[in-house]
Amino acid sequence: MPSDSPAGTAALSIARFEKALHDRSAFSCGFTPIDNFLKSSLSDQIKGGLVTAWVATSGDDPAVLGFYTLSAMAVRACDGLTKWRRSGVPDIPVIYVRAVAVRKDMQGRGLGTALLLDAMKRSLVITEQLGAAAIALDVLEDQHFEQRWKFYIDLGFRPLGDPDNPRRVFIPMADVRATLG
Repeated sequence: MPSDSPAGTAALSIARFEKALHDRSAFSCGFTPIDNFLKSSLSDQIKGGLVTAWVATSGDDPAVLGFYTLSAMAVRACDGLTKWRRSGVPDIPVIYVRAVAVRKDMQGRGLGTALLLDAMKRSLVITEQLGAAAIALDVLEDQHFEQRWKFYIDLGFRPLGDPDNPRRVFIPMADVRATLG
C-alpha cells in the first residue's frame, strides 16, 4: 500500500511482509528485543498465525525501514471505557499492535506516525469483518519510555487502566473512525 512519504524518504511504501522480498539484516531500531523479534521470530509467528506484519521500504530498496505487526487480543471490560464495563461481557475484543519500530536512522522523520496511521486504516478495514472495539498496544519501557508514551498519547491513545500492565494504551475504534474514516 503506497503511503505519504515522511520527510527525507522517496517513494515510501508499506506492504505486507514477505520474507523473500524484505531485507531485515541491517535493521536496528535501538531496542534489541524488537530487532531480534524482526530478524529471528517474526517469520515463525506469521507462520503460526500469531501476527501479520507490514514493512516500510523506499523505492526498489528491499531494506526494511520500519514495521508493525497486528494480532487479535481481548482486554478485560473492567479496565476500559465505561460502556465496556456496562456491556455485560468479561472481555472486549481489540486489535493489538504487538510491535512497531523504525530503523534508527529514520527515527524522528515521520515514519513511525505513517506506520501507525497505516495500522489504524488497516484496522478499520478489519473491523468491517470482525468485531474489535479498539486498537491496543504496550509502550516499551526503556530509557526512551517517556518519549514513546507522549508519541502515542499525541496520536490519541490513552491508558487502558490495566493494573497488571500500566503501560498498555488504547484508542477506541470510534475515535479512529471519526479521525480517519
